[in-house]
Amino acid sequence: MGRRNASRTKSRNYRRKMRAYSTRSRLFNGNVYYPGEFIAVWVILLAFIVGLWIMCMNTGLHKRDYVRTNLVYEGSYRKEDRIVLTLSGKEYKAWASLCDLEGINKLKEGESLSVITSKDELVCIRYDNKELLSQEDAESHDVEDKRQISIFFGILAAFWLIYVAASVYVMCNAERFPRLVKWFVKPSYLTRPPRK
Repeated sequence: MGRRNASRTKSRNYRRKMRAYSTRSRLFNGNVYYPGEFIAVWVILLAFIVGLWIMCMNTGLHKRDYVRTNLVYEGSYRKEDRIVLTLSGKEYKAWASLCDLEGINKLKEGESLSVITSKDELVCIRYDNKELLSQEDAESHDVEDKRQISIFFGILAAFWLIYVAASVYVMCNAERFPRLVKWFVKPSYLTRPPRK
């Protein structure tokens, strides 16, 4: 009777152990509970970085938004490193460092300017066959800004991917890096608690 109970208990324990093992994910060598949560967070954060980069790249000048028109000058004022011109009742901005500020200061109210605008941004200003803002300068400044934004987000994404790669390696080899694994995973998420 005792042997049969022992055999039944052993068989039950084995089935229980196998059930627990089969429910354990093969991701990260089964060292982490709920590995899908980690992957979801990694993907969401990477998507957030890429989304911010796309949003920043869509600000600025785009040739599809260019409008060439004649507008009436009503006034201008300086705002930090920008100059704001009021033309035909609407305000337009331009980088002060790119503009001929002396030429703009000499303008009188009511004078007609030939301009190229992109939304509320000035791309080119011409008055009396004189360029007060060159289109080439405005476009090259915008390209430089976008390149710096791309470099920043590229570095950010690279650091994030390095962090993800390091955490995957450490979580897959949790028994080899018992102290290091605590930097990437809470001990409660580990299937086997790390050694002290």
